[in-house]
Amino acid sequence: MYRRYNDRETLERIKRWPHLVKRFDKVRIYSAEWELFWRGNGNGYTSDPSESNIWNCEEAFNKTKHCGAEKKIQFVVCNI
Repeated sequence: MYRRYNDRETLERIKRWPHLVKRFDKVRIYSAEWELFWRGNGNGYTSDPSESNIWNCEEAFNKTKHCGAEKKIQFVVCNI
């Protein structure tokens, strides 16, 4: 549940250790439950990362903090 990745951070880890929200600057929101990325403005999912929105990590956390662990939300670092 609290697994660490080099190129991403999990929502559950940030909920437990809030300082981790500063770990990355720009991220994409990924649902490991569905194995898809979030599109911008909550308009569904996509398998193509280039079609997903990019947020700063704190904003991504605020958009997803209501999600339960079953959603397996991850914040994937963007190298832009």
